[in-house]
Amino acid sequence: MHAQPSSVSPAYDADALRAAFRVGDPKARQAIVPRLKPEEIEFAGVRMFVDPRDNYTERRIWLDGQPPEMESLLSLVEMVEGRRALVLDVGANCGAFAVPLGMAVGAGSKVLAFEPNPVMVARLERNIALNDIETVIEVHDCALGAVPGEAKLNLKHGNFGQASLRPIRPRQRAGGTTVAVRPLLDFVDENDTGYDITVLKIDVEGGEEAALGAMLAAGGWLPDVLLMETRHGDEWDGDLIGQIKAAGFRTARKIDGNTLFVRGKAA
Repeated sequence: MHAQPSSVSPAYDADALRAAFRVGDPKARQAIVPRLKPEEIEFAGVRMFVDPRDNYTERRIWLDGQPPEMESLLSLVEMVEGRRALVLDVGANCGAFAVPLGMAVGAGSKVLAFEPNPVMVARLERNIALNDIETVIEVHDCALGAVPGEAKLNLKHGNFGQASLRPIRPRQRAGGTTVAVRPLLDFVDENDTGYDITVLKIDVEGGEEAALGAMLAAGGWLPDVLLMETRHGDEWDGDLIGQIKAAGFRTARKIDGNTLFVRGKAA
């Protein structure tokens, strides 16, 4: 008598998959990714529900138990912890910065999280709710740019977190979606002076110049702290860092492919 093949699927073992992913070469990792499942991860009292299959940031949280730019995040947490802060997270992704910062700030604080990708907006809102900070964080499902309007958000294959208003190489592009674009200064007021500290974090895959240009040129409202991804600086048309320094910022740190600028009372 021949044994019948089992119809029972092997049990899902997230820890075994993590171990295999850590030691695997790129081809092996690529084969593992579709087998992964969404999972809740907790770090430093923060709960994040992540899907490691289609977003680099979430995959690193799933793999390492913390966000990939932890040093940058901790720099901002230390600045806002327990203080009445205004925080703007431009390119909020799944909430890897917005959620921990929203939990760290003091009473009377506000976090504005900007994320145009509809898939990531849903994940961001879920993580905000998971940590019971809906009254602290406002989600704005738009991109930031020089003028109000609409634009095509280009999606990157296998990584929702790297969607961009800038072109993506055809072989990496996975379609796109039309999103609203708003100027950053629509969301702040020159009279927003009642905060202990104001912080702007921006990571928009090379679109930083369009998002910040009008704010820097206006000569009005400016944050005390600016954390900006600068690894894509070769994609900018002008001297954005020169503009930032001309506005009174100085470079405090370079970490995780980002530059931390401070001015005024934060300097």
